[in-house]
Amino acid sequence: MKIASIRGIPIHVNASWLAVYALITWTLAVGYFPRVLPALAPAAYWITGLVAAALLFVSVLLHELSHSFVATAHGLHVRGITLHVFGGVSQLEDEPPGPRAEFLIAVVGPLTSFAIAAVLWMVGVWGRVAGPSVTATLEYLIGVNVAVGVFNLVPGFPLDGGRILRAALWKWKGARGPATWIASRVGVGFAVVLMAAGALRILTGGALDGLWLIFIGLFLRSAADASYTQSALREALGRLPVRQVMSPRVVTVSPGATVADLVDTFWAHHVSSFPVVDDGGPVRGIASLQKVHQVPREAWPTTRIRDVMRPLGDDLVVGPEASAFDALQKAAANGLGRLAVLDAGRLVGYLSLKDLTHVLALEGLGPAGARSEPLRAARALRRAA
Repeated sequence: MKIASIRGIPIHVNASWLAVYALITWTLAVGYFPRVLPALAPAAYWITGLVAAALLFVSVLLHELSHSFVATAHGLHVRGITLHVFGGVSQLEDEPPGPRAEFLIAVVGPLTSFAIAAVLWMVGVWGRVAGPSVTATLEYLIGVNVAVGVFNLVPGFPLDGGRILRAALWKWKGARGPATWIASRVGVGFAVVLMAAGALRILTGGALDGLWLIFIGLFLRSAADASYTQSALREALGRLPVRQVMSPRVVTVSPGATVADLVDTFWAHHVSSFPVVDDGGPVRGIASLQKVHQVPREAWPTTRIRDVMRPLGDDLVVGPEASAFDALQKAAANGLGRLAVLDAGRLVGYLSLKDLTHVLALEGLGPAGARSEPLRAARALRRAA
């Protein structure tokens, strides 16, 4: 859900964040504030809890905005910021151009959290004059921002500390791929430590704290693996143009043909979709097997392909000079896993996720000593395809 746009950066809130906001408010209203402010009325606890949780939301947003602003200053496009159950994430269009940019983009987040804590500490002098509720709220926010800053400095990818580690390894090794692999394995190791600590906490009577640690550990492990896969795919495919990985021989179908004809074409070529092209004309759309399943079998001889095809849109088209990684992202997002390759409006090829999988596997079969990133990326992409 989009809630705002700041300097052209869309701000989205995941539904999980709303649940966390309610949980934090409840925890503050029935636990923290009654303990530190025992003389207030029950309604005051809830109001103070709502305000404190909202200010925590602002703190997390400022942390992510700092990443985005520095990324923009280094020429990177930021697709948006999403706040979720574990905080937030800035979605960058591309990887940082070098280790220095990586370091600066990563380190500014924890520094922002520490700066927020410092400003709130200075405001605390005024807060004591304003009343105990303000002081308690400020103390809570100071503690949370310091904790966020420290936690993010843990050198486990994709945390900020892991990205700082990757920047250092990148500078040392001179290559991003191996640096990402090492940093992501450190991230997985940290996730395992968190899960072990959670299990120990459960055994010592802290079930809720333990489950939360295990949940965070599982999330971080998944994020570390996913971030590495994304980086490996970008490394392997980013330098390849679509024209080198597409299928130049394209079987097409006519929009006036029937679904029965389309099914026969499926069986003849053993593929699950075809571009729909007028005779000597432009591409009209893509006909897929999943659409055929929505048509009753008895209607196949009378239903035209134009009635079941997916009309051509930007999400189904890529140019031959676009990078294979950009094509991968578009194909993975459009629900078909296929793209029509158009050059000046003319169909010159067809691209599928399986084509990209084959390319990655072949790249991994290079000379002895070649990087293994393409093979790992191919395995991940094969699962997606």
